[in-house]
Amino acid sequence: MRRKQRQNNSLRDKLLSTIKALFCGILLYAGCAMLFLGSGIGHSYIVRQNAQYASKTLTIKKADKNKKAKTSYDATKTKSIDAQELWRARQYPASPIGRMSIPVVNIHNPLFAGYGSHNQNLSYGVVTVVQGRTMGGPNNYVLAGHYMGNYGPAILDNLHYMKSGDIIYVTDMHRIYAYQAKKMSYSIKPNQVEVENNEKGKSTITLITCSDFDISKYGYGQHRTVVQGTLIGSVPATKSNLVKTELTDKDNQASTIATPAKKTKTINPVTKKVITVRTPAKTKVYQNVSFNQIAATFTIIWSVVMVIILIKIWIPHRDPEVEE
Repeated sequence: MRRKQRQNNSLRDKLLSTIKALFCGILLYAGCAMLFLGSGIGHSYIVRQNAQYASKTLTIKKADKNKKAKTSYDATKTKSIDAQELWRARQYPASPIGRMSIPVVNIHNPLFAGYGSHNQNLSYGVVTVVQGRTMGGPNNYVLAGHYMGNYGPAILDNLHYMKSGDIIYVTDMHRIYAYQAKKMSYSIKPNQVEVENNEKGKSTITLITCSDFDISKYGYGQHRTVVQGTLIGSVPATKSNLVKTELTDKDNQASTIATPAKKTKTINPVTKKVITVRTPAKTKVYQNVSFNQIAATFTIIWSVVMVIILIKIWIPHRDPEVEE
């Protein structure tokens, strides 16, 4: 009778311990997830995931349709990225009109016309800043995107790694346009909007993001990194050309343009001319880790820990001295 009672008590204790362990484990999992998603690195990975989703659903037909979508070019209404802004932006559709890439610095983004009907586009990728400008046209095609802290890479985090001669690719899904970087500036103030001006008769591009990669030197949000380049050619946006210029829906893909082990010569897929490709910029190792990989790794570690705890609860530890 006593033995049976002890067994019942033991079973009850194990059940209570299991419930407590699961409750604490779930609280820990939820707490860590909330801390991650609410941090700068979490925001960066969410934006990157947003960009991948928007890019994956893009087709020629959708790109043409999205060009007619309602949008705004009022930069004063844009906000910095935080959890609330990301949640708000997800309530509205992302309508990309194309893609852009800078393979040598591992930048790949969907491209949007303006800031969006509800200023949601900066939470998904790179936006056109000036209305009426066309990629490849005789104008200054101005693009802007957030600097998210060099975690993702998200949006234009790696723009400051660019050097003169690097190639920038943009596509409207009909043609691919290649621009060669000519000038890099890191201390442009927000009110120096002359960088957006056209140069008569020239086809140029300007990329703008915050210079927050060095807060001690440029401050937080006080200066802009600006890269300017000139058009060097265009080709049809065939599947082969999109792959070669890293303008497909697959982020961070390998290509002969982006991955030479050292400085080498290759044929540019747009100009068909031999160019010298420098060694790719040394970006952070974790930039090639996706949001899903982080979530899966954390879930696996959490699951293993929980299994070990439950095993210790349910499988009794036999003490040899007691048995003797």
